[in-house]
Amino acid sequence: MPLKLVLDTNTLVSAFFWEGNEAELFRKIEQGKAKLYITNEILKEVEDVIKRPKFDKVMKDAGLTPDQIIQKIVSLSHLVIAPRLIIKVCRDEKDNKFLECAESAKADYIVSGDKDLLSLKEYKGIPVIRTWRILNSLE
Repeated sequence: MPLKLVLDTNTLVSAFFWEGNEAELFRKIEQGKAKLYITNEILKEVEDVIKRPKFDKVMKDAGLTPDQIIQKIVSLSHLVIAPRLIIKVCRDEKDNKFLECAESAKADYIVSGDKDLLSLKEYKGIPVIRTWRILNSLE
Protein backbone atom coordinates (compact mmCIF):
# COMPACT_ATOMS: atom_id res chain seq x y z
CA MET A 1 0.00 0.00 0.00
CA PRO A 2 1.44 3.41 -0.97
CA LEU A 3 2.67 5.69 1.80
CA LYS A 4 0.42 8.61 2.71
CA LEU A 5 2.39 11.87 2.63
CA VAL A 6 1.84 15.50 3.52
CA LEU A 7 4.36 17.79 1.81
CA ASP A 8 5.07 21.28 3.08
CA THR A 9 4.84 24.28 0.77
CA ASN A 10 8.56 24.56 0.05
CA THR A 11 8.72 20.88 -0.89
CA LEU A 12 5.79 21.26 -3.28
CA VAL A 13 7.15 24.44 -4.87
CA SER A 14 10.65 22.98 -5.25
CA ALA A 15 9.21 19.92 -7.01
CA PHE A 16 8.05 22.10 -9.89
CA PHE A 17 10.97 24.46 -10.33
CA TRP A 18 14.18 22.60 -9.56
CA GLU A 19 15.46 19.15 -10.40
CA GLY A 20 16.38 17.30 -7.23
CA ASN A 21 14.91 15.21 -4.45
CA GLU A 22 11.61 17.10 -4.37
CA ALA A 23 11.04 16.67 -8.12
CA GLU A 24 11.93 12.97 -7.78
CA LEU A 25 9.46 12.59 -4.91
CA PHE A 26 6.73 14.24 -6.96
CA ARG A 27 7.44 11.79 -9.81
CA LYS A 28 7.03 8.91 -7.32
CA ILE A 29 3.64 10.36 -6.37
CA GLU A 30 2.72 10.56 -10.08
CA GLN A 31 3.72 6.89 -10.44
CA GLY A 32 1.44 5.95 -7.56
CA LYS A 33 4.26 4.92 -5.23
CA ALA A 34 2.99 7.38 -2.61
CA LYS A 35 -0.23 9.32 -2.00
CA LEU A 36 -0.26 13.07 -1.48
CA TYR A 37 -2.68 14.63 1.00
CA ILE A 38 -3.47 18.35 1.07
CA THR A 39 -5.98 20.84 2.41
CA ASN A 40 -7.38 23.97 0.81
CA GLU A 41 -5.27 25.95 3.26
CA ILE A 42 -2.07 24.30 2.00
CA LEU A 43 -3.12 24.88 -1.61
CA LYS A 44 -3.79 28.55 -0.86
CA GLU A 45 -0.33 28.96 0.64
CA VAL A 46 1.32 27.26 -2.37
CA GLU A 47 -0.62 29.55 -4.71
CA ASP A 48 0.37 32.66 -2.71
CA VAL A 49 4.04 31.62 -2.77
CA ILE A 50 4.26 30.84 -6.49
CA LYS A 51 2.58 34.15 -7.34
CA ARG A 52 5.41 36.10 -5.69
CA PRO A 53 7.43 38.18 -8.16
CA LYS A 54 10.61 36.23 -7.33
CA PHE A 55 9.08 33.19 -9.05
CA ASP A 56 8.09 34.99 -12.28
CA LYS A 57 11.26 34.08 -14.17
CA VAL A 58 11.54 30.50 -12.95
CA MET A 59 7.87 29.96 -13.76
CA LYS A 60 8.34 31.39 -17.25
CA ASP A 61 11.46 29.26 -17.76
CA ALA A 62 9.50 26.16 -16.70
CA GLY A 63 6.67 27.10 -19.05
CA LEU A 64 4.15 26.96 -16.23
CA THR A 65 1.44 29.18 -14.82
CA PRO A 66 0.27 29.24 -11.20
CA ASP A 67 -3.04 27.70 -12.31
CA GLN A 68 -1.26 24.79 -14.03
CA ILE A 69 0.79 24.07 -10.91
CA ILE A 70 -2.24 24.14 -8.61
CA GLN A 71 -4.20 21.98 -11.07
CA LYS A 72 -1.38 19.40 -11.18
CA ILE A 73 -1.17 19.26 -7.39
CA VAL A 74 -4.95 18.91 -7.07
CA SER A 75 -5.06 16.18 -9.73
CA LEU A 76 -2.55 14.07 -7.78
CA SER A 77 -3.85 14.79 -4.28
CA HIS A 78 -6.37 13.47 -1.86
CA LEU A 79 -8.07 16.56 -0.49
CA VAL A 80 -8.64 16.59 3.24
CA ILE A 81 -11.77 18.69 3.61
CA ALA A 82 -11.67 21.15 6.50
CA PRO A 83 -9.69 19.23 9.08
CA ARG A 84 -11.68 19.12 12.29
CA LEU A 85 -8.55 19.66 14.30
CA ILE A 86 -7.02 22.89 15.45
CA ILE A 87 -3.44 22.23 16.40
CA LYS A 88 -1.14 24.77 18.01
CA VAL A 89 2.23 23.14 18.55
CA CYS A 90 4.55 24.62 15.90
CA ARG A 91 6.90 27.49 16.69
CA ASP A 92 5.73 29.00 13.39
CA GLU A 93 1.95 29.06 13.70
CA LYS A 94 1.55 28.82 9.91
CA ASP A 95 3.04 25.31 9.98
CA ASN A 96 0.24 23.87 12.11
CA LYS A 97 -1.83 23.32 8.95
CA PHE A 98 0.55 20.51 7.89
CA LEU A 99 0.08 18.75 11.22
CA GLU A 100 -3.70 19.17 10.98
CA CYS A 101 -3.69 17.68 7.49
CA ALA A 102 -1.40 14.80 8.49
CA GLU A 103 -3.44 13.87 11.55
CA SER A 104 -6.74 14.11 9.69
CA ALA A 105 -5.41 12.01 6.79
CA LYS A 106 -3.67 9.55 9.10
CA ALA A 107 -0.53 10.23 7.07
CA ASP A 108 2.58 8.10 7.33
CA TYR A 109 4.97 11.06 7.02
CA ILE A 110 5.20 14.83 6.85
CA VAL A 111 7.91 15.75 4.35
CA SER A 112 9.61 19.08 4.96
CA GLY A 113 12.81 21.06 4.82
CA ASP A 114 11.43 23.63 7.27
CA LYS A 115 13.50 23.85 10.46
CA ASP A 116 10.45 24.59 12.61
CA LEU A 117 8.62 21.49 11.41
CA LEU A 118 11.72 19.31 11.44
CA SER A 119 12.45 20.33 15.03
CA LEU A 120 9.31 18.43 16.07
CA LYS A 121 10.81 15.17 14.71
CA GLU A 122 7.31 13.70 14.85
CA TYR A 123 3.75 14.60 15.69
CA LYS A 124 1.46 12.00 17.27
CA GLY A 125 3.57 9.21 15.80
CA ILE A 126 3.83 10.80 12.34
CA PRO A 127 7.52 11.38 11.56
CA VAL A 128 8.55 14.75 10.13
CA ILE A 129 11.37 13.99 7.71
CA ARG A 130 13.43 15.45 4.89
CA THR A 131 12.73 14.52 1.28
CA TRP A 132 15.81 12.34 0.80
CA ARG A 133 14.74 10.10 3.68
CA ILE A 134 11.36 9.33 2.18
CA LEU A 135 12.90 8.66 -1.24
CA ASN A 136 14.94 5.86 0.33
CA SER A 137 11.67 4.30 1.56
CA LEU A 138 10.08 4.43 -1.90
CA GLU A 139 12.81 2.58 -3.80
